[in-house]
Amino acid sequence: MSNIANQVKEECEKQLAPIHHIECIDHSDGCGSKLELIIVSDESFQGVPLLQRHRKVQKLLKDAGLGMDIIHALTIKAWTVEQWEKKKST
Repeated sequence: MSNIANQVKEECEKQLAPIHHIECIDHSDGCGSKLELIIVSDESFQGVPLLQRHRKVQKLLKDAGLGMDIIHALTIKAWTVEQWEKKKST
């Protein structure tokens, strides 16, 4: 995992605790940071629309100095535990 991926994971763990599961996968290919972020948290995402979940994650990363000027592409998968369990079983 790259340094930026580690920073993203650590910042999300700190700001969105408690987290049931988190992964930050680096898909960079030499032309900027390309990350896939999977966050599972009932406390942060239960009853929150998907767009608002993404905005919440993007804002906390931007506030931590990890905005789109640092990260070239970011795929966010922000789920509740129930949603994550359904995705795993398919």
